[in-house]
Amino acid sequence: MKRLIALGLIMVAAMAGCGGGEGMGGSDDGGDLVVENAMGNLALPMPNGAVYMTITNGTDDDDALIDAAVPGCDAVELHEMIMEDDVMVMRQMEGNRIPVPAGETVMLQRGGLHVMCIGKTAEFAVGESVPVTLTFEKAGTMEVTAEVIDPGEMAPEMQKEEGGMDVEQND
Repeated sequence: MKRLIALGLIMVAAMAGCGGGEGMGGSDDGGDLVVENAMGNLALPMPNGAVYMTITNGTDDDDALIDAAVPGCDAVELHEMIMEDDVMVMRQMEGNRIPVPAGETVMLQRGGLHVMCIGKTAEFAVGESVPVTLTFEKAGTMEVTAEVIDPGEMAPEMQKEEGGMDVEQND
């Protein structure tokens, strides 16, 4: 009987550790890590593409996106575009890491931070849904769905306005 009670207490403790908040990294006092508006610029007939999204860290702890996987991409890296000597350059983030500070929202967008699909091994069609597996330093792994978009129809909020990468909207 004592063994059953001990086993029951262990199970209750284990279940309590698994439950709680909704989404990633739920906590009693801080909130969740939320990924929204995932979209892929993957349909162009080029060997590479990019995935954009909004990451909101509603927790009390700094976190970081440290890896991503996209089926149909030979390799995936975390990149940024910056101005160097009046030239826009793209480079992998140092340590392949995009910081997501506590209480802040980080935009992965054209002309800025993004998930880079290197060496597409599949064809992507506009309107198709693609699973994207994101790995965060503290929140762990999360799978989101990115819609493959026509880059000319990208939402204005997903286009960086500084650094000479503006995309004009023709209304």
